Amino acid sequence: MASKAQAQNSGSMLAMISAVLYIASIAGWGFLEYYAISGFDHGERGYDWFIESLSDLGVDYRQVHPLKHYNVTSHRFAAMNYAFFQAGAIFAIGQLVLLYTSRQRITQETTTLRTIRFLLTVLFAGGMVLLGSIHGGPREKFWKIIGWHWNGLTLVAIAGNLNSILSAVVGNQFGRHESNSAFRALSLVLGLGGLYSFYQFLSLPEWDWKTPVGLWQRGSIYPVLAWELLSAISILVSTGAGSSAKPKRA
Repeated sequence: MASKAQAQNSGSMLAMISAVLYIASIAGWGFLEYYAISGFDHGERGYDWFIESLSDLGVDYRQVHPLKHYNVTSHRFAAMNYAFFQAGAIFAIGQLVLLYTSRQRITQETTTLRTIRFLLTVLFAGGMVLLGSIHGGPREKFWKIIGWHWNGLTLVAIAGNLNSILSAVVGNQFGRHESNSAFRALSLVLGLGGLYSFYQFLSLPEWDWKTPVGLWQRGSIYPVLAWELLSAISILVSTGAGSSAKPKRA
């Protein structure tokens, strides 16, 4: 009994690592995207979050804006690309830590879901690498490699949001924090919202100066980041509740 309690306590502490990593990743993303936006040179016109895409922020050369048809330069492109890389890496590390800490809670009901979510984690991380390493600019379009950039977005949007949805199917897949009914309901909403945004992105007509590329691209990725924050909060709450529920020694 003592060894089992020690194992559970150790698992809870390891799960806290994932929570801290998730929060750090989201904070890092927010800072890095804002920093990249502040270095986006677009003349006298203001940055339009609704139209300008994350992909534009990561292009490492001066380009003619594909929607507005004037020169733009993302002087801090490295910040946006680093945001992609760190988001993919930390998501993967956090998920793998939770997968490890919850290994003693595996049931017949959760085995398949855990395997699928492991694969989705790998695909999500790979998608972020593609987004950050192959840019979405005219040079890549000329070289006929821009498809890899959009493949990266596809992996991130589908794998990341499917992971959120699957976490709502059965509780306790990656830990007791996923058994909370509010966590599962919000995970489902976030996942469906992200997939809907990606559908809208794919359904955009021929792009012009007012096409909401930025809105739907961000709408495909932000819900995954929000799910990480939700997971972190749920881990902190469940760990705190578990600690307070332990009987005190006489």
